Amino acid sequence: MTPSSSPNTPTLVADVGGTNARFALAHMASAAKGAQAHVVLSHIKVLPTKNYDSLQAAAAAYLKDTPNSKPTVAALAVAGPLTADFFEMTNCPWSFRQSTLADELGMEKVVVLNDFEAIACALPYLNTEELHQVGPGEIHSQGNKVVLGPGTGIGVAALTPVLDGWKPLTSEAGHIGFAPETDIEHEISKLVQRKYPRVSIERLVSGQGISTLHGALSAILGQTPEALSAEEITRRALKDRESICGQTTDIFCNILGSFAGDLAVSFNAIGGVYLAGGILPKIESFFLSSNFRTRFENKGRLSYVKDIPTLMIQEKLPALIGAAAKINGHFY
Repeated sequence: MTPSSSPNTPTLVADVGGTNARFALAHMASAAKGAQAHVVLSHIKVLPTKNYDSLQAAAAAYLKDTPNSKPTVAALAVAGPLTADFFEMTNCPWSFRQSTLADELGMEKVVVLNDFEAIACALPYLNTEELHQVGPGEIHSQGNKVVLGPGTGIGVAALTPVLDGWKPLTSEAGHIGFAPETDIEHEISKLVQRKYPRVSIERLVSGQGISTLHGALSAILGQTPEALSAEEITRRALKDRESICGQTTDIFCNILGSFAGDLAVSFNAIGGVYLAGGILPKIESFFLSSNFRTRFENKGRLSYVKDIPTLMIQEKLPALIGAAAKINGHFY
């Protein structure tokens, strides 16, 4: 089980992506009897990764600007699978060895975890104001939980209850194969397969996936595809739902719903399916009026999925909260 550090000593936490590294100091705040403890973040700073040669250099720069804080423990969430001691970032030139990172940062202990593992660890520490429920369902307090989120790619992780705490489960489920459910999705899959012989969920439900969907749909409708970014496609979708961009974003929400439902049955996630990532907050009004929930519930004989809640995470820094919780909370 993860040991707890002194409640008076801050924990250095970070959420490290390809473009930015978000740092903060975290404390576990004591709660009233019977209430859930929560994480308090302070000195939150965003450092562009291009400005630093390494994670160690960025962390040193951050700590230099917070001279009154003396963290001895760090929890760092990074984008990518942690399958070996040596870790190399995908979208920036940073790399490090987990075994030497504590000495290099001047820490007694450093825990490195996947970014969506960190978000999963945040789930027990989010209050109802930090969650927006989409559709019906009731959270089972001791049920498995799943979090997924489309952004640059699509991340997935899960939590399962163990004794008096939780066990996070890392996953690369965003790379499972895409299973089309409608005629238009079958046509899209055939077109995309010409470029990517294996069409995964991430090829379609991500930032790049939105552009891929738009190009394929344009070709199917006999129009010359415009080279548009995901941001531009979703911006146009919000203005005109009937446009190709609107139809593209609608298909995106539909596929996301089916995938979320597949994860719900894969993990028997009666503790809830949670939605994170950078895309959904930008299209929230569109998403909430889409067929996401209908597709989520469409699992044939497994009608119990209709009772599983889906919830959008409203907290803007869940990975930082989860990183702090992982090192200080009740996790195995």
